[in-house]
Parts: sequence; C-alpha cells; structure tokens
Amino acid sequence: MAKKQGSAMSLEAFVSTMAPLIDMEKEAEISMSLSTGASRNIETAQKKGTTILNLKCVDVQTGLMGKSLVEFQSNKGDVLPAHKFGNHDVVVLKLNKSDLGSSPLAQGVVYRLKDSSITVVFDEIPEEGLNTSLRLEKLANEVTYRRMKDTLVQLSKGVLRGPASDLVPVLFGERQPSVSKKDVKSFTPFNKNLDQSQKDAITKALSSKDVFLLHGPPGTGKTTTVVEIVLQEVKRGSKILACAASNIAVDNIVERLVPHKVKLVRVGHPARLLPQVLDSALDAQVLKGDNSGLANDIRKEMKALNGKLLKAKDKNTRREIQKELRTLGKEERKR
Repeated sequence: MAKKQGSAMSLEAFVSTMAPLIDMEKEAEISMSLSTGASRNIETAQKKGTTILNLKCVDVQTGLMGKSLVEFQSNKGDVLPAHKFGNHDVVVLKLNKSDLGSSPLAQGVVYRLKDSSITVVFDEIPEEGLNTSLRLEKLANEVTYRRMKDTLVQLSKGVLRGPASDLVPVLFGERQPSVSKKDVKSFTPFNKNLDQSQKDAITKALSSKDVFLLHGPPGTGKTTTVVEIVLQEVKRGSKILACAASNIAVDNIVERLVPHKVKLVRVGHPARLLPQVLDSALDAQVLKGDNSGLANDIRKEMKALNGKLLKAKDKNTRREIQKELRTLGKEERKR
C-alpha cells in the first residue's frame, strides 16, 4: 500500500509520543506497588495482597539449571492468606519485622504456588535469615519498561545496520515492503494437513522480504501456519528468532517444533517456561555439555549442602555453607 499523507506516524513523532507514556505507565505501576510504603504499614500491604507475612523456609533444593528453589509456608502451617502473587512474578525476600523500605535478603521469581506454600527461584540463597520469620513482597517489574525505553533510544539514534535497518522504514511507511521474485509456490509442506488458506499464507510469507501479517480469529490455525513458515525458513538455511507477547505463546511454538528435530534454543528464565520445553532451554543445553557428568555430581553436593543449611543454627556455620554453595555454583556454571 502506498503511503498517504497523514496515514503513518514518523519515527521521530513515535519516539517523542511513546517515551513519556512509557514513563507514566511505569510510575503508575511503581506507585501502586508502593502505595502502602509511606505509612510503613506492613499489615495493610498484606491486606492489599502485595506482601505475604509470617513465612518460614521449609525446603531448599537445587534445580532449574543450577538455580535455588526455596519453598515457604506459613509459620503456623496454615493456608496462605489471600494475595496477588502469581507465577513468574518478581519478588523480594525480607525479614518479617523489617520495614517496608528495608533492603531485601534476596530477589527471585515465583515458580510454584499452592494453597499452603509458595516456591521462589533465586540465583543465590541469601546468606542469613532463612531460619527466622520471613515475608515476601511483590515488586513492580521494571525490566519491560527499561527494554522499551532502550528500544526507543536506539530508534531515535537511527538503525543503520542489521535486519532492523530495512524493516524500520517499512514499518513507519517510508518505504513499501518488497517481495521476492523467486517462485515459492512449489514448497513441500512438513504438515500434510494444511488447508489451502494456510498454504496461501505460507507462500506469501516466504515471498515477503520485509514483513508479512498473518491475521485471523482464534482457532483458525495461525500457530500451525507460523510453525510451518519457521520450518520452511530453516530448510532454506535461515536463522529464525521467534518472539511473542507471552512466554506461553513461545512455548507453544517450541512444543510444535521439537518433533521436527530442528536445532532450537528456548531463551528465557527457566521458572517462566513450561516443564515440557525445559529441555530446549538455553540453561538445559549448557548443562548437557561435555562435562554434564561432573555437573551432576556438583548438583548432588549442592543439594546435600542445602539440606545442612536449612538445619544450621550457628551463624558462622551457615556462612561457611553459603560460601561453599557459591563456589560450587560457579563451578557448575563452568561445566
């Protein structure tokens, strides 16, 4: 489609419009997250569901590619109070009686939620505090906002190289999308059950050099079509980066690609991935390297140390165990 006057926003206008809106959205989320912070009323924070008080550590395990899984329950063993925590939320661990603005013992990601327990993934277990009463606070996740702002900065500087150098002018209506002159109508589908509309979409996608929009109602086979496009591009020798608005959407694509034995890597925090795609995760593939046997021995040793850490009462003993765990963790990552 040819560009019409006023039909497309310029890159400069887009950046200047979006930057303050992203800042406003970020500040609103942070303000909501810290709405009880000014009064330092921890009980109010729990009533709002952003904090879970009176927790105890009941289990520590090494899993998810070397990361530490720490399970928390209520001090009384009761069902957890009503809260707004969800899987994949970023949380901080603090001493139960510390101020809302106090420094956290550690930061992690919610991995599993049950009625009476919550399991959090930490890169490293905190050195102190696991034997005392604890609380978890839900954080406003700033990573998404930072990435969006970084992208806007890069756009404002101008994209001079890489795939985006050709794509950006098309997206902002400065250039019409180009189409390959090669005939791709004779492609052999991997999926023999594709209908004609899917085959037509795949043909057009393979012919498009810059951008192709696949649109349709739920349940019409869009993901199936996308998977076929990926397989065809891999067959061509292309390197594909598959992105989506949610982790579950990417995992669905991974699940459908795995049976085709294509070489793929699922990038992302293991705690945010479906269990059935963990073998495709970057961390998992690293652990399958030449030294995987030694890495398994290290993980067994770390598991034993985690058990000792949970029972240790003496501060110096806990510190020594933590030191050894950090050393083993670094060694495992090398393997």
